[in-house]
Amino acid sequence: MSLEDLIQSVPAYVLVLFRVAGMMVLAPLLGSGRIPRQVKALIAVVLAVGVMPAAVAAAPTVAWPETTWSLALAIGGEMSFGLAMGMALSFVFIGAQWAGDMVGQQMGFDLAAAFDPQFGTQGSVVGEFYYMLALVVFLAAQGHHAMIRGVAHSFEVLPLLSIGADRPVFDLVIGLFQGCTSLAFRLAGPMFVTMLVVDVALGFLSKTVPQLNVMSVGMSLRSVIGLVVMILGIGLTAHVIGEAIGDAMTVVSNGWAGMSLVPSPGTPGEG
Repeated sequence: MSLEDLIQSVPAYVLVLFRVAGMMVLAPLLGSGRIPRQVKALIAVVLAVGVMPAAVAAAPTVAWPETTWSLALAIGGEMSFGLAMGMALSFVFIGAQWAGDMVGQQMGFDLAAAFDPQFGTQGSVVGEFYYMLALVVFLAAQGHHAMIRGVAHSFEVLPLLSIGADRPVFDLVIGLFQGCTSLAFRLAGPMFVTMLVVDVALGFLSKTVPQLNVMSVGMSLRSVIGLVVMILGIGLTAHVIGEAIGDAMTVVSNGWAGMSLVPSPGTPGEG
């Protein structure tokens, strides 16, 4: 490749880098707070080089927008695409962690805290367990490979400078957030029902044997029964999380594929 070809590919590479970097900001595993920022930047640069052929094949010539506003709009469109892709899978992990927090509260484990590697904050022990379970399912299903392939394929569906940060992007994010909330209650639902049964049984027991200290017995009983239910249902939990990850990938793929392509200002071929 000649020097002139390298110079002409700089605009395309910069836009590809913004899309990849946007995906990495919120993507599971790659967006973890435990990964140094310098390493994240290096990974984004390398991934952008890897997906450049797909971007160039979909849009052979990419020119810089003529005005600063057009350039900001183009960069915002690429960033919004990457953020939506990363957020799609991140919502699944957030939903799993919400479910873990609710389960831990029902079991009486919410007093202990653990470090959340994704967002760099403190969370409950059970919530951290559910997050790690979702991460194991994600890696076992080769989700990180599918995520990188999805970024490369996105340039075929929506080439560079073909989309802006418009309403369909926000509609997609809102739909994913609703799915995240639904996933959290699906995962925590069995524990809610179990704890309701335990509370009803303890209420009958307190009326039958008033001398029994139901408060102290109830805390231990809730913890033990909760652990048994959580262990017995770990297979089903992993299955539900795996389905949620697959559904999130499908929703994002279909959402972007069905979006109308409206060239952004500065797109080559614009009259």
